Amino acid sequence: MNKINAPKGHHVKGILIVALGVAVIFVGFKVAFGAGSPFYIVSSGSMTPALGVNDVILVQQNVPFDNIKIGDVIAFINPSDRGELIVHRVVQIISQDPLEIRTKGDANADSIPGIDLPITKDNYIGKVAYVIPQMGYLAKIFHPPLNYVVIAAIGGIVAVIPFSRQN
Repeated sequence: MNKINAPKGHHVKGILIVALGVAVIFVGFKVAFGAGSPFYIVSSGSMTPALGVNDVILVQQNVPFDNIKIGDVIAFINPSDRGELIVHRVVQIISQDPLEIRTKGDANADSIPGIDLPITKDNYIGKVAYVIPQMGYLAKIFHPPLNYVVIAAIGGIVAVIPFSRQN
């Protein structure tokens, strides 16, 4: 019986290529979305059915606040609690100068004063660009920074699949 042995650096080379690919994808996401980390995990049902709990959203932080319009889903810091991130839909432009908006969770009956209004440029993080359903479960399994690497790799694979199919 003949054994086929891989050359000694073959496995290491493969691992390095995969690691480099994941790093390039992750850096690419960071550059494209203008963010230190564009990935956020939805933790409440306030935006159902558009966003579900444990969906991963990619927030484009390089979209200027002045370009936000009614219907956009944005991420912002709760004006009443500077540490809480909120993701809701823009439902009203309160004023233009300075720009202030009102948001509302799709599943909420109405906007919540102090949370959904007024949202200003100081509260604004970015516009939700993509949703990866239920990917947040990986964050519960893997811990940083591995969870970001796994999410970036899967996101990169999902982004590349349409271009790799042959007709």
